[in-house]
Amino acid sequence: MIKPNHHKILVIDDELAILNLLKLQLNRIGFMADTANSGEEGLTKINSNRYSLILTDIKMHGVSGDQILRYVKDIKMSPIPVVGMSGTPWLLYQNGFDAILSKPFSLKEAEEVLYTLLIKEK
Repeated sequence: MIKPNHHKILVIDDELAILNLLKLQLNRIGFMADTANSGEEGLTKINSNRYSLILTDIKMHGVSGDQILRYVKDIKMSPIPVVGMSGTPWLLYQNGFDAILSKPFSLKEAEEVLYTLLIKEK
């Protein structure tokens, strides 16, 4: 059984309502949630913190979720799972994300994906 409070999750999204809702839900179920409201801020936080998982929107102004993925996997060569969130998920299935959440998604769907990836990580 994983212990959520041992996992810090970074949520990156330029839609503040989604960002705040996900942070609230993750904290409610026991995860430590950190947020970034742009890809640029997300990269800064990735470089200065340790995360168990990154949950990122795909389409953002400036640095996109695809660029976040490439940075984590190809440049940092990190095993941290990266979950993409998108309204067009069918475009992402071959892009290397550890999981895809199709917007709009339920909080239960997000929770299941996180638990699955964090259990697999052990």
